[in-house]
Amino acid sequence: MIRIRYLTMLMLLFGSISIWAQDDTFNPANPPEPEQPAMRLTLRVNPSEAGSASGSGLYSPGKKVSLNTYGNTAFRFVNWTNAEGEIVSTTKSFSYIKQEGHETLTANYVFDPDSPADPAEPSTIMFYKLALVATEGGRVYGGGSYLANKQVTLQAYPETDFYFDGWYDTEGNIISKDATYSYTTTAKHVMLTGRFVFNPGNPIEPSEPVLSRTITASATDGGTTNFSSQRVLIGSSITIYAYSNSGYTFSGWYLNGELYSQLMQFSYTVTDEAVQNFEARWEFNPDSPSEPSTPTTTKDAFFLMNKVTKPGAVVKYPIYLSSVRTLKDMTFQLTFPEEIPPDLKSVGMSERATGYTVSCKAVNDTTYILSFIGGEVPAGNAAVIVFTVPIPDNIITGKGYPIKINQVTVTDSDNNIITASTRNGRISVYHNGDANCDGVVNADDATSVTSIILDAEEVTEVADANNDGEVNLPDIMFILNYVKNGKFPNE
Repeated sequence: MIRIRYLTMLMLLFGSISIWAQDDTFNPANPPEPEQPAMRLTLRVNPSEAGSASGSGLYSPGKKVSLNTYGNTAFRFVNWTNAEGEIVSTTKSFSYIKQEGHETLTANYVFDPDSPADPAEPSTIMFYKLALVATEGGRVYGGGSYLANKQVTLQAYPETDFYFDGWYDTEGNIISKDATYSYTTTAKHVMLTGRFVFNPGNPIEPSEPVLSRTITASATDGGTTNFSSQRVLIGSSITIYAYSNSGYTFSGWYLNGELYSQLMQFSYTVTDEAVQNFEARWEFNPDSPSEPSTPTTTKDAFFLMNKVTKPGAVVKYPIYLSSVRTLKDMTFQLTFPEEIPPDLKSVGMSERATGYTVSCKAVNDTTYILSFIGGEVPAGNAAVIVFTVPIPDNIITGKGYPIKINQVTVTDSDNNIITASTRNGRISVYHNGDANCDGVVNADDATSVTSIILDAEEVTEVADANNDGEVNLPDIMFILNYVKNGKFPNE
C-alpha cells in the first residue's frame, strides 16, 4: 500500500507538471491587488550534522509558515533562534509569521549521547538500508532505504523447478515462510535472504543447482573488518582480514563462536553450512599493564562520524570527544583513503577547546598526524576538532570510504598520559539523485523523494538532485530526466 501511495503521489505530481508546461495565457480583466513580494526564509541546523529542518522557501510577509526540525541520533534539540541570536521558539514544530525581508532561522542542538562513558556513534543517515538477496533459483523484490517502523512488502518469485523456502536473517533465523511478506523496518541496516530450494519436476535426472551462502564478518571493540556481509558461491574463496585499533591485541577469528584462525588475514573457502558468521575479537592492552583499565570503564572516547555525500561536495568532518575530565595535549593519527584526502589547511578547534596550537602533517598519501598542544578542553560531549574533506567529481560512487583514528595520545590536567578509546567512521559517496542510496539512479529514487516530501524527512544531500538546498518536486523531475536521458537537465 505504501508503494501505491507513493506512485499515486508521483502521478499527481507529473500531472501537475504537464499543466505547468502550458503557456501562461491567463489574464483576467480585473486582476486582484498583488501581494507583497515574496521573501526567502532560510532554515539551518546547528551543528549541521545534528539533523534537518523543513519549511524554508519564499513567502510573503505576514504569511504563516509551519516549521519543523528532526534530530539525528545522539543530538538533543534546544531551540530556534533568528539571525540576531534571539530565541524564536523552544519547540521542534511551530507556526512562524514571515517578517519583512530575507530571514534565516536556526534549529540549535547539543550533542547528548545516551551514555557519556560509552557514547553512541552519531549518524546522519535518516533512512536505513533493507538489503535483499536471493539464493539460486529465484528473485526477490522490496529492498531499498526506508524510515524505521515502516511496513514494506517483500516478494519472492521462484524459477522453474524451485520453490520458496522462506526469508532468513544474517544469523540464519527464519523470519517468514510467506513469499509475499509484510516486513516492519527497524532503525538499523538489515539484510534478509530469500531462500529457494531445487525441486525438479523430473527427479530421475535432476540438474545440480548452483547455491551460495551469506558470509558475515563482525568485530568486537578494538578493530574493524574488511566487510560486514557478502553473498558467495559455495566452493568459492574469499579473503577475510581485520584491522586493529591502538591499545588492543588481536585474539583471533571465531567462526560461529569457535576459534577458527589467529591470523589477521586468511583465505576462506565457503561451505554449504547454512550459517557462517565470523567474528574478529580483540583484548584491551593499555601501555601500562600494571594499572590496566578496560574499554567499559574508559572515561575518554574519541570517535568519527558516518557521512553520506555526493561527488563534488565538501564534507565538514568532525572528531567528537566524550570525557568526564579536562584534557590537554592531544595527538591523533588519521588514515584516509587515497581518493578523499582531507584539507589540512581547514583543521581547527571548536569553541569548546581553547589555547591550542594546531599542527598537521601528511606521513604519506593516506596517513596524517594532527597535534593540538598547549590548550585544554573541558569535560563534556561535543565536537572538538573540525576539518573539511573535498569529494572529487570523478570519485567512484555507491561505496563507503573508511576513515580510521588510531595512535591517540592524550594528557589530563596533571599532564599524565591517559588511554582513550576510539571509534572509526566513513564517508559514503553516492551519485547525485541516488535518493535511496542503493548505488543506481532510477525511478525508485523518484519514489524515495516522494516519500521524503510526504513524511517531511530529509535523507542526505544526494536526494537534492538539483542542488537548490531543498528536497522537493523539482528533484523528482531532475531524477526522471536522468532516467530518461542519462543526464540531469543542467548537464
